[in-house]
Amino acid sequence: MKEEILALADERLQGLFRQADSEDLVGYLLVDLSIDRWTQGSILPIHRRGASRSLFQGKPEEGFSAIAPHLMALDMLTDEEWQKIMTQDIELAAFSWLWIDETARDDLFSHLQKQLDMRLSDGGVALLRYYDPRVFTKLMRLLDEGQRQTLFGPIRYWSVCIMNERQVFQPTDAMQEAI
Repeated sequence: MKEEILALADERLQGLFRQADSEDLVGYLLVDLSIDRWTQGSILPIHRRGASRSLFQGKPEEGFSAIAPHLMALDMLTDEEWQKIMTQDIELAAFSWLWIDETARDDLFSHLQKQLDMRLSDGGVALLRYYDPRVFTKLMRLLDEGQRQTLFGPIRYWSVCIMNERQVFQPTDAMQEAI
């Protein structure tokens, strides 16, 4: 990514990009399209050109692709798309930045899809909106370490920005303050 585009990100996200680069991690963006039409206007063109995948693909909710969570590899974005996303990330709580090991590339999409369904105590199934950054931050306070590791799967870093506050999470309970 070009330095002038990265300069649009907050300092903590910039630090996370540098940390991920030093660890040779692969970056992804998980976007909740149900948050705002502005986000839909930016992400759906990326989806139409084949650079994002709806997590609802192949699921009963598949018809709701326009408001679904979408996953995209950061290296598939154009400079113009980067600029739009960086601007929106500051203003909307709709983006989750994820980093994984290169070896997990083929597993991330299916892993995230599996996390959508939550088994209820009565045997029913509910949609777990972990892809909404506002829900995700609350989940991080509720889940025990085993549940957290299950949700994270191959993800090494997960970052969201809520009300102008960047938060970085890892599969263990410790939040990364140094980044």
